[in-house]
Amino acid sequence: MTNRVKPHDILKYRFLSSPRFSPDGNKIAFAVNQADIDGNRYLSNIWVYDLASESLTQLTSSGLDKAFCWKEDGSAIIFVSERPPVKDESDGPDKNKKGKKSRLYSIGVKGGEALSLGETPEQVTSIWDAGESLLLKTVHIPEEEKFEDADYIIFTQIPFCSNGKGFTGQRRTALSTYSIGTGTLKRLSPEGMEVGQVRLSSDRKRAIAVGVVYTDILPSTSGVWEFGLNSGKTTALLPQDEYSYACADSFAGGVLVTGTNMKRHGRNENPRFHILKDGKTSCLTPDMDCSIGNSVMCDCRYALSDTGRSFIVDAAGGSEKAWFISTDGYYSHLHTLDAGGKIERAASGLSSIDDYDVSRGRAAVIGLEGLYLQELYIIEDGKERRLTDFNREATTGNGASKPEYVHLENGTKWGLDCWYMRPTGFEEGKKYPAILHVHGGPKATFGDVFFHEMQCWASEDFVVLYCNPRGSDGKGNEFDDIRGEYGTIDYDDLMLFTDWAVKSLPFVDADRLGVTGGSYGGYMTNWIIGHTDRFRAAATQRSICNWISKAGISDIGYYFVPDQHCADIWDDIGKLWWHSPLKYADKIKTPTLLIHSDEDHRCEISQGLQMFTALKRNGVESKICVFKGENHELSRGGRPKPRLARLQEIIKWFREHLS
Repeated sequence: MTNRVKPHDILKYRFLSSPRFSPDGNKIAFAVNQADIDGNRYLSNIWVYDLASESLTQLTSSGLDKAFCWKEDGSAIIFVSERPPVKDESDGPDKNKKGKKSRLYSIGVKGGEALSLGETPEQVTSIWDAGESLLLKTVHIPEEEKFEDADYIIFTQIPFCSNGKGFTGQRRTALSTYSIGTGTLKRLSPEGMEVGQVRLSSDRKRAIAVGVVYTDILPSTSGVWEFGLNSGKTTALLPQDEYSYACADSFAGGVLVTGTNMKRHGRNENPRFHILKDGKTSCLTPDMDCSIGNSVMCDCRYALSDTGRSFIVDAAGGSEKAWFISTDGYYSHLHTLDAGGKIERAASGLSSIDDYDVSRGRAAVIGLEGLYLQELYIIEDGKERRLTDFNREATTGNGASKPEYVHLENGTKWGLDCWYMRPTGFEEGKKYPAILHVHGGPKATFGDVFFHEMQCWASEDFVVLYCNPRGSDGKGNEFDDIRGEYGTIDYDDLMLFTDWAVKSLPFVDADRLGVTGGSYGGYMTNWIIGHTDRFRAAATQRSICNWISKAGISDIGYYFVPDQHCADIWDDIGKLWWHSPLKYADKIKTPTLLIHSDEDHRCEISQGLQMFTALKRNGVESKICVFKGENHELSRGGRPKPRLARLQEIIKWFREHLS
């Protein structure tokens, strides 16, 4: 019997993240994460690969070790951990004061016990060794005056919530220094500043960061700031009222930044590289039209660091270059930028580069290659070499279905990138039900990487169909900009591919089609079943059905809705309603499963409940599964038990309605 990918296989997979070169460039530390079904959580430990000896060492084993950095001399790793004090080891992960504190440890790269470095009064999310102190990004929660010792939250700003973080009030990501000797935490960033990407100078005396200071409404723009670690001096390098910046660092005698003024293509506009020198800013890459970061969708990643939307400066051989990830078509690659503005691809063998670091002209990357799961690679002299085999045993002989590529003409200069996957036990001459899968975003992209849930559908004898309609990333601003056109040209592309599959793939049963997707994909699922009855069943996940209500509840709704629809609730509510699937819910006949999480602040649960209510009122067979304690990332980073339950509910629904 053919081997088949199963839902519970996700428990075997290892998810790698945060590769970090040692100061001398000879070792790579990285995190290895794995699902723990008994604890209904993910375990995270730190490993080190020695490039000289080609040896691999596990440094920590508590399963509770998070952000980390190399000690300045390369002798140890400094890390944040949820492990409790020694006297309370039996108590499991530390949950003191609702996670507001963090414990710091150090462990030698040659092994031994981890040594406590103290405890910070605020939660630590990123860490750097700054010599005399540690540089930290922390979660700062201002004290609010409250009465009668009542349990309530005060909001004075928007957004007042954040997906994965809940109701956030006025909390900020702050930049601070921590003295190991005295245990003192000193905040560098001013009150009211939200700190983004941070880069520590080579002399470890300064930090350059993207940030924004606000009180009422988080703006779409940001500024660039320099912080003196010892002096505490703060200097504004670029104003925060003109551009949206993502990353900044010293480069070629100035400061290199990525940013956009959003005047051509809105919030999703691709950035360009700019350099600040002698008080003047100029664009290094005026013809650049690509995103910075990895937009290739995959459900086999966990706890990636924040390097994806940024760049890393490396000065190997005295020639400075900025390294960055960009999505090219349906692959993501690592590129370099020199001081003259020339961009070159570092290598192109991997399908997806998920995380990376750079040192001395080499890049350490976490990548996906074909149907392999994540492993650690080294890129040197334009070639990629795999260093680890964490997932070999879990994927060898698993019967994975290989995505088959199709290019379709859709009346544009780009065409349409599409794939289909045959059922695992495919037999010639047999007809099979098919599931159309729509990705989120919409500025994201599908590729041919291993996608666990789609492999599970293929194992259940479904044909899997997916494509990158207009609005997807990888082909420039003109292709991904569908502002004001949601549900029109993107819908046309999806139906074009569905028509092709029914006509050109003799094994697809046109009478047994299903459709599913999450986030924007959930929106399109809702839209599709309101505009055609060709699908026998639907599973809409973390979806959007009402753009009017979304503008006032979601953590991004207040800016995303007017930006993406070129309309606001005060100037053209009719347009927002026209693009809302709820408007067409009385036309729906398709049996529909709705999946939502009660802590989803991106596509809030009210969206799913409104759609479910409308379907029930109109007599449509439907049910909604609400996952408690989960958020928008349920399918990719949800706790193991609800994550598995979600996948099994979808399989059951399609099996009942399509088989």
